[in-house]
Amino acid sequence: MKNNFNLKTMFTLFLAAPFLVIIVMIFIFMGLAESRSTMLRSLEAPKYLIDPIISIIENNYTPEGEVGGILMLLDGDGKILYPPIADKRETLEIDFSLLYSKLLSSGMTNISITRYVYNGEPGLCFFDNTYVPAVLKQHIRIGISLFIIIISCLGLIFGQVSTVIINNSIKTLVDASDLIANGNLDETITLKYNNELVHVAKAIDRMRVELREKRNMEQRFVMSVTHDLKTPLTSINGYLEAINDGIISDPGEIKESIVMMQKKTDLLDSRINELLDYTKDSTAGWRDQWREINVFSWLHELSSMFENDAQLCSRKFVSSINMDRDVTIKCNDKLMTRALENLFDNACRYTESEDSIFLTATAVRDSDKIRLEIIMEDSGSGIDEKDRDKIFELFYRNDRGRNSRGMGIGLASVQTIVKDHGGKISCGESQWGGAKFAMELEFLLTT
Repeated sequence: MKNNFNLKTMFTLFLAAPFLVIIVMIFIFMGLAESRSTMLRSLEAPKYLIDPIISIIENNYTPEGEVGGILMLLDGDGKILYPPIADKRETLEIDFSLLYSKLLSSGMTNISITRYVYNGEPGLCFFDNTYVPAVLKQHIRIGISLFIIIISCLGLIFGQVSTVIINNSIKTLVDASDLIANGNLDETITLKYNNELVHVAKAIDRMRVELREKRNMEQRFVMSVTHDLKTPLTSINGYLEAINDGIISDPGEIKESIVMMQKKTDLLDSRINELLDYTKDSTAGWRDQWREINVFSWLHELSSMFENDAQLCSRKFVSSINMDRDVTIKCNDKLMTRALENLFDNACRYTESEDSIFLTATAVRDSDKIRLEIIMEDSGSGIDEKDRDKIFELFYRNDRGRNSRGMGIGLASVQTIVKDHGGKISCGESQWGGAKFAMELEFLLTT
C-alpha cells in the first residue's frame, strides 16, 4: 500500500502553518484585551491589571515598593485604598474631575480609569496606560518567539520528510533505470510514496514495457524471418542437389523441378518484399507522398480489381460504395490501397471456393471533415474471439489465425497504415459467419 505523502500538499500545509499560528496569537491577544476575567473568583478586572491589583490586595493595600501600572485604587465609597494614606478608613469626598486634572497637571499624561469588582464591591482604578503596551509587548515578544520556534520546527520536519521521500523515490528510479540498462525488463516500477515523482515512474515503466515488447518482437522477428526465408531456400537447395546428384535426370522432371524452384524463388521474393514494405510503412517519409484523391473513384477501381481477382480464385465479391461522387480527400493512396489489398488477400486465403467477400464503404460529411468507414468481411471460417486482440500484432500467427500461412506482417501493416492516417481498425465477426475488418478514418475535405 502506498503512503500518500504528496510534496505539494505538505508544502501547502507548511505555508499555511504560520497563518494558523498568527490566528491563535490573535485570539490570545484578544483574550488579554478582554475587559473582565474570572481567573480569581473574588476579583473582576482587566486581565492586564489583575496581577498588580492582586499584589496590592494580598499585601493589605500596603505593598512594598511600587506596583506596576497602578496609580490609585478607590472603593465604591470613594475611600483611597492605594497608595497608603494616614487613615485608610476615612472616606474622602473626592472630586474626580479635580483629581484627574491634578494628576494631569503633575506631568502624568498617560492616565486611564477603569472599574474593578472585588468580593462583589465595585471600585475604581487609576493606572498608567503605558503599562498596557509594555505587557502587550512582552506577550508579543513571547508570541514571536513561539512563532519562530514553531516555524523552525515545521521547516525542519518538512525538510527532513521531504528529503526522505525524494531520496527514496529517486533511489527507486535509479535502481529501476539500472535494471533496465542491464536488460531486466520484467520488474514493475512502483514508488513507496505517492508523490509528484510517480508520473516519472509511470513514464519510465511505460518505456520498460515498450522496450520489453520490442525485444519480444525482435525475437519473434528473428525466428519468423529465419523460418519463413529458410523454408523456400531449403526446398530450392533440395531440388538443386537432386539434379546435381543425378537423382532427377529426366528432362521433363528437370523442367518441373525448375518450375518448382521458380515458385519458391517467387515466394522468397514476395516475403522479402513484404518485409521491405512494412519497413517503409513504419518510416516517417511516407507522409511526403500524400496527394488528393477522389474517394469514390479510388474505391470503385479497387472494387473492380477485387472482383476480377475473386473470380480467378472462385470467390464471389460484392461491393457497396455509399457516398457522394465528388468527395475528395488527401492521403497516401498507395498505402491505403495496400491496406485494402492485404485485407482482401486474407479474405481470399481463408475462404473456400464459392464463399463470398464483401466490401462496404460509407462516408459522412461533418462540416469540413469527412468520416470514412470501410468494411471488408467474408463468409469463411472466421477468427476465434481470443485471437482478435492479437491478430494485428507483428509476426503473430497461430493455427487458425489469419496470419498462419504468411509471415504475420500483413495485418500488422494494415493497422500501421490506418493509425498513421489517424484512424483505427477492429476485428470482429461477420454477419455471414466469417471475419469482419472495419476501418474508421477521418479526413479533412479538400473540396
